[in-house]
Amino acid sequence: MFSPLIPGCNYHTKWQSTPGMRFVLKFIKGKRVWLATRNTGKFFEAKAKDLIFIRTKHNLKKARKILKEGKA
Repeated sequence: MFSPLIPGCNYHTKWQSTPGMRFVLKFIKGKRVWLATRNTGKFFEAKAKDLIFIRTKHNLKKARKILKEGKA
């Protein structure tokens, strides 16, 4: 339904220690991505294959809007 990687949307990682944490995808460069924590805004790098798109109403709506506006 959606591209697996949409900057601006929320993701989990396969290896995160706290299951409830959500991260915002900021940048994509090849097989690497940069995420930001939602609370502190701190950036970190991860492998694109480790991301899990969070399928909530809010995140799906956000993804549709981003794709419609052509920002992804």
